[in-house]
Amino acid sequence: MNIRGGLLGLVLLAGCTPSSDPAPQAFTLDPNGIQPEGTDLRIDFGRAQTGVIETVSRLQGGSPVEVTTNAQCGAGEVTAARWSDGLTLNFLVGSFYGWVLDQDGFVTSAGFEVGQSFEGPRFEETSLGLEFEQGGIFGLMDEQGEDIALLWSGVTCFFR
Repeated sequence: MNIRGGLLGLVLLAGCTPSSDPAPQAFTLDPNGIQPEGTDLRIDFGRAQTGVIETVSRLQGGSPVEVTTNAQCGAGEVTAARWSDGLTLNFLVGSFYGWVLDQDGFVTSAGFEVGQSFEGPRFEETSLGLEFEQGGIFGLMDEQGEDIALLWSGVTCFFR
């Protein structure tokens, strides 16, 4: 009986060993929402908050580390679900209407990634800094104006 219990414990511990390899990107972010890999099904803007968070949590392999609500946003009360890998999904009146990336690891449908160097013809100096837009995906450059520091599409809660 003790041997069986010991073997079971070893099997359970082996399943809990952390992996040093990051999980591959399971979806692509685009101007209309999220395209999971390997399927024609989409998570478009306008979908219900609960279902989107559950689905993205499965794709991410974990739940958001934080879900907060900000009533001071220009668009209205925005609820933001943030994962530890830099992905934030924004919800307005209980529906998915935007995403924000502030860390590398995701490539958008336009080929953008946080940390990537970028030279584009459509830079605009705003109160946030040097911004660009291409095909419905927006970005903010780092302080040197060389690398992408932030990417988003849809509803955000930036104070300008």
